[in-house]
Amino acid sequence: VEIKAIFEKDAPPTPTEYTVTVTTEGGGTASASPAKAAAGTEITLTATPNTGYHFKEWQVISGNVTIKDDKFLMPDSNVEVKAIFEEDAPPAPTEHTVTVTSSGNGTASASPSKAVAGAEITLSATPDKGYHLKEWQVESPTGLVITNNKFTMPDSNVEVKAIFEKDAPAPT
Repeated sequence: VEIKAIFEKDAPPTPTEYTVTVTTEGGGTASASPAKAAAGTEITLTATPNTGYHFKEWQVISGNVTIKDDKFLMPDSNVEVKAIFEEDAPPAPTEHTVTVTSSGNGTASASPSKAVAGAEITLSATPDKGYHLKEWQVESPTGLVITNNKFTMPDSNVEVKAIFEKDAPAPT
């Protein structure tokens, strides 16, 4: 009796796939590609900030990986990473200028001469001898109201003019 054993090569075992979980605390969205992979596979992370935010960094929650240029090699365990977004700094408010001119026969100024919208501006006028301040004339913007030599800065540059008038002669 002759017996012959025939052996077949087993198919290689399917490599175990591990999961990449990506989370955020808001401020944007993030993902991993691929989201499931065998150990040694390169994983690419993508973070997309919402308007008003910017991507700050990746935080490794579990899986002992080092992320470089939004990539890492899959270890033989599940991985969890978190995308950290930061709110953008608000733009600095725009300062506008106050230009004060004079009709002559005196000097005039504003304090402060540069300010953001909503600031209180105080106007000062110094008439020459024999003259007095008749009025403040608003050159721009139209509709600006000056009360007791003060106004609230609008969201634009301001031009005002001091109008001086000759004092009335004293009665004799």
